[in-house]
Amino acid sequence: MKRIRNYLLTISLFIIVGCDSDVEPNVGKLEVNLDKAKILELVNQSRWEGAMCGSTAKESVPALKWNDKLAKAALDHSNDMYNNDYFSHTSPDGTNFSKRATNAGYEGRPMGENIAWGYSSEEAVMKGWMNSPGHCKNIMIGNATEIGVAKSDQGNYWTMVLGKE
Repeated sequence: MKRIRNYLLTISLFIIVGCDSDVEPNVGKLEVNLDKAKILELVNQSRWEGAMCGSTAKESVPALKWNDKLAKAALDHSNDMYNNDYFSHTSPDGTNFSKRATNAGYEGRPMGENIAWGYSSEEAVMKGWMNSPGHCKNIMIGNATEIGVAKSDQGNYWTMVLGKE
């Protein structure tokens, strides 16, 4: 009887510990050198409000959720730009954002990529992107459902990748 009780207590402990989580909803565990919750909030606020992307009005679109695989693709690209001293959507080896997302294990459809350099905060980079018609249009892609954003480990190279699960 004592053996059964100890067994049940052990199983109960595993269940309780296994259910405990201090991870914020919609934000993964990958370290991306920025405040993930903040950038997600800023992106989704812009999407909710709608935007003028140059001379094109963009209606309100649904919120995005965080995806660690897209964030990994973004981080890899940001670090690659810093380490190899370039600033482009296409890597020196010819790899584009879609291939980088696939290489990071993303199984959805990559929809767009924004890059930036020199910004010191999430607010500043979002302001820059929203003031650029092409970057703004990417942020406002209506059928995108997921996002990953990262800043390089060194320097201030930012990458945002949007996708559809």
